Parts: sequence; C-alpha cells; structure tokens
Amino acid sequence: MACIVYDANMIRTQIQFEKKTYEKLKAKSKASGASISEIVRRSLDTTIEKHEAEEKWARAFQSLGKFESGLRNLSEKHDEHLGSRW
Repeated sequence: MACIVYDANMIRTQIQFEKKTYEKLKAKSKASGASISEIVRRSLDTTIEKHEAEEKWARAFQSLGKFESGLRNLSEKHDEHLGSRW
C-alpha cells in the first residue's frame, strides 16, 4: 500500500487548462524538471505579488495632493522640516 504525504500547508484542488496552455506547461515542466503544479504555484505567486504591489502604488498615487502641511516651502526645504522628525 502506497503512503502519500502532502505538505500540511497545501490544499489540493483541481483546475482545467486549454489544451495549448497545458502543452506549454508540460513542455516547461519537462525542460525545467519542476512539476506542472510547481510552475503554476510560482506563476500565481508572482502574479498575485505584482497585483498587490500595483494596488499599493495606486492607493499611494490617489493620496497625492489630498493633504496640506501648512508649510509654504516644504518642497524646497523638506530636509530641514523632516530632519528633526527622522
């Protein structure tokens, strides 16, 4: 009887690919020695991290110009104004 041990942090799921995508994954798996599952996990991790970073930048840019310091020369003398706080 075979005993299969899965990583406790892994959740088994099933997904479907278009045939051409599956063929590309299979070829990449063979060439790299990584399983199709590992290739998909890495790709998803990278994609999710990229989207999270894009969302953070979008939120940062949305805040531009919404706040006032009350200082007229902040852009010219920011080091002097921030120096004591940092």
